Amino acid sequence: MGIGCSSISQLRENEYLTKLSSKQTISENEPFWNQLFSFQLASPASRSEQIALEEVTETFCKLLVDHNQHTGNFTSLIKVFLSRSSELKSSAECDDKLFIWQSCNALFIIRHLCKFLAENMTEEKMTDQFEARSLVDRKNDLTSGSIFEGSSAVNYMEPLIVSLVDVLIHVPILESTYPLHMESLNILLVLLSVQMFVPSPTQSGQLHKCFVSELCVQRGNMLMRALVQNFVEQRPVPNTNTNNEGGSLVLGLASAVASSVFSVINFRTDSGDAIKSVDMTKPTLGHQSALLILALTNHNFKDQTNPYKSALFNFRHIQGRQSSSNSSDSLPSPSFHINFSRLYSTLCTTQLFEAGTLLLYALLHGNQDVRTYILSKTDIDTLVIPILKILYSAPAQNSHHIYMALIVLLILTEDDNFNKSVHEIKLSSVAWYTDRILTNVSLGDLVILVVVRTIQFNMCQMRDRYLHTNCLAALANMSAHFREINVYAAQRIFSLIMLLSKKHKRALEKVVNSAYPSTSNHTSDATVVNMDSDKDYASDLSILEEVIRMLLEIVNSCLTEGALRHNVNLVYALLHKRDAFEQLRQNPCFQDVLQNIDTIIGFFTERLNKFEKQTMTIEEVHEVIKDATVQLPSHQLHKFPELKFRYVEEDCPEEFFVPYIWSLIFNKSGLFWNPGCVQLFALE
Repeated sequence: MGIGCSSISQLRENEYLTKLSSKQTISENEPFWNQLFSFQLASPASRSEQIALEEVTETFCKLLVDHNQHTGNFTSLIKVFLSRSSELKSSAECDDKLFIWQSCNALFIIRHLCKFLAENMTEEKMTDQFEARSLVDRKNDLTSGSIFEGSSAVNYMEPLIVSLVDVLIHVPILESTYPLHMESLNILLVLLSVQMFVPSPTQSGQLHKCFVSELCVQRGNMLMRALVQNFVEQRPVPNTNTNNEGGSLVLGLASAVASSVFSVINFRTDSGDAIKSVDMTKPTLGHQSALLILALTNHNFKDQTNPYKSALFNFRHIQGRQSSSNSSDSLPSPSFHINFSRLYSTLCTTQLFEAGTLLLYALLHGNQDVRTYILSKTDIDTLVIPILKILYSAPAQNSHHIYMALIVLLILTEDDNFNKSVHEIKLSSVAWYTDRILTNVSLGDLVILVVVRTIQFNMCQMRDRYLHTNCLAALANMSAHFREINVYAAQRIFSLIMLLSKKHKRALEKVVNSAYPSTSNHTSDATVVNMDSDKDYASDLSILEEVIRMLLEIVNSCLTEGALRHNVNLVYALLHKRDAFEQLRQNPCFQDVLQNIDTIIGFFTERLNKFEKQTMTIEEVHEVIKDATVQLPSHQLHKFPELKFRYVEEDCPEEFFVPYIWSLIFNKSGLFWNPGCVQLFALE
């Protein structure tokens, strides 16, 4: 790097990197640093090029670290940036592109070195590198006697973190400062990435203590506001198509910002048709800010309250700022204010990406004001439809993304007004639902169809108990509010019961055959038992019975009391699929929940049999059912407890969220880490 550097291949012989990593001490006051920071590197534009950069610079990094305890050059590099950082805000206001460009290049070098330290050292030894002092300085300490006063050693890790946070909070985001903000976000992610290189998601060392130091906590609310605002605004990458021919030094340097720094952080734009969703798979300010929010708010700081989580859970709508001053003193003070309307719009456009779904979950689960606002929206379909699309494309999705989408849906269904409103929102078509052409269905119908499909997919392929439990809980919460559901949606419910009934019969036979193999009269069956002898048939049977019973309870919920007259299509589908219950009636664990279903089947069958016509149209059958619903003797129906489920977070949520979030950062941040160093999660 330096003035003459223009390609990765030239770095092997680079005089500035050679000097930086040598045994020569470089004072922070030397002009060397301005020369080092004035590079125009044709930087990595792909993962392979990032690996190439790592390989070329590895020797320099090793030498710098080896010599740092004697030269203090890494510490001097940090100090040089710290001296510059106080002028960044005024430089942005004065449009000093040269100063900003060099500062950004300094951050790129710091990030590269910090990542090397994080991957190759324990957190304790990494921290030591931030307080290394040159032999010259230590000799001066001995001469002056300051070493005996304990005032000579300064660890610059915390000042660096504070300085980066101040950049994010105070430096305005302009075309020239956009890469500066990106590098600040990336370094904070790199420093926090020490979490990836230990097996425990709850490990918290000296570096994490810096993030909850007094200076950082003082800035916690402002930092989270800046990050949430970045996510909300989703600023696109500035146009980097700059004419490099001619022009002044400043313009030439501005062009270098475009050609080097932007490519360093791997910015790209794709051609093609415009899409409605924000693409959070590319490293932009909004994307990296979301990742940093997730990393900070989900970390377990052991015995200390997480200030970043508190800030995220306590911000409020900017329109409520005036009235909040008159609210009860018992309510916590808002951490900051954000425009909820813009936040909601961004959340709607980012759900197809895991960081967006995780952030939505965090806000619904922890921020009551955001949750109330979202549930009050009359266009809730703009949020729910992307969630359903995630579930619909389950085979192609990360299983964790499916879980989070389901939990979001479950949290929404805890609200009765939501469960009512989804049946009032009509959809003219749903292009991505390809199982069947859907026209003029309600959002409630679509929820039923997708959730039922997800249960079927899980029971046939994934067999994940957690997945179907959440699916069933969401359906159960909605069931008492089913209204005028579509014929196809009603059929899918009973088709699922029929499918599971058949699977239950086969599983029961396998349990019997595995317990009494000699009683089997069929060679083929015996062969199956021998081939599958390692399977836990009893467990499979238990899961099937659990799912079938819950489905029957859901059917009970939407066919009893006042809901019956609003669900003619459901009654019709029940009569059409009555054979699905034949085998279930023989099982004692279903008999109580089948009583009401059998009563309803018997009642409506009797009414239909009274008509002398041998054949009736579907419309005529529907009319008979509709007229008969008001005559059903409700006292003959057994009353079950109301189905109501609530999502409760696990006692140690970091055990799930920390590995998940860091796997997301590893794969989606645009940063490259050595896969061989990762211990926190299994690599794909």
